Amino acid sequence: MRLALRIATLVVVIGSAIPATAHHSNPRYFDMAKVMTLEGVVLRVSWINPHVILYLQSTNERGEQETWVIHGSSPSNAVRRVGLKDRLQPGVSIAARVWPSRIPLFVNDEETVLHTRPDHPRQSSRIVGGGQVKFSNGDVLAFGGGPTF
Repeated sequence: MRLALRIATLVVVIGSAIPATAHHSNPRYFDMAKVMTLEGVVLRVSWINPHVILYLQSTNERGEQETWVIHGSSPSNAVRRVGLKDRLQPGVSIAARVWPSRIPLFVNDEETVLHTRPDHPRQSSRIVGGGQVKFSNGDVLAFGGGPTF
């Protein structure tokens, strides 16, 4: 009986750890020692699991247009932030505090940010970890678990 209980406990412990290893963490994907501020116009926002994805059009120092992909929190966490979903609409100007990517990342067809090889054709250095967003009126809301203003 004791042996059966120990085996059952071991199975539960090992089984409960498996899903935790499947999910990524911010320190693995993003360089949390560096913080960037991006300014631009929201192109679109995808409110899908496992994370909200914001596409931001900005202008670089050479005057060229760039599209950034900002990896936010889960949709269930984001919708709890009053006003965030209503205000993050295409055409809205924002500033966003973000972490740059630490490893090569890409966005797959299901709009999930994933790790990839540096030579992958869809790899992008413009995929970043989202923190707070600031609207033109000065309001600040959390979009992800990243850096703050």
